[in-house]
Amino acid sequence: MFVPDIDNIFVNTAEFATVREFRISDGAGGFIVFNAPCVWDEDKAKSNPITNKFGVWMGSVACYIAAKYLPRPPVAGELIYSPANLPWEVIDITIAESMYEIMLGGNRSMPQTYGRN
Repeated sequence: MFVPDIDNIFVNTAEFATVREFRISDGAGGFIVFNAPCVWDEDKAKSNPITNKFGVWMGSVACYIAAKYLPRPPVAGELIYSPANLPWEVIDITIAESMYEIMLGGNRSMPQTYGRN
């Protein structure tokens, strides 16, 4: 079992993780803003076959975050904001050992929010 290594090393801010601000839909029409330790890995997304289709990178970053920090499981196509005003589209999501591996694409255009940053 890898749970002690995940908690003590992988999501430890003294080792690999950083604390990032997130904004995610609460599922009831509102948003939840929170800070959580996660591993934000731009290199992993480039080597993932799901985010690299026909030589085009669909995903920009892989985010590893403990399931306990999210109010519900994210779904493909949903927007997660990190920091709270920068949109990332969920491309793919897997869960293992109570940890989400979320592949995120940061190239989504949102003209309705221009000028509000």
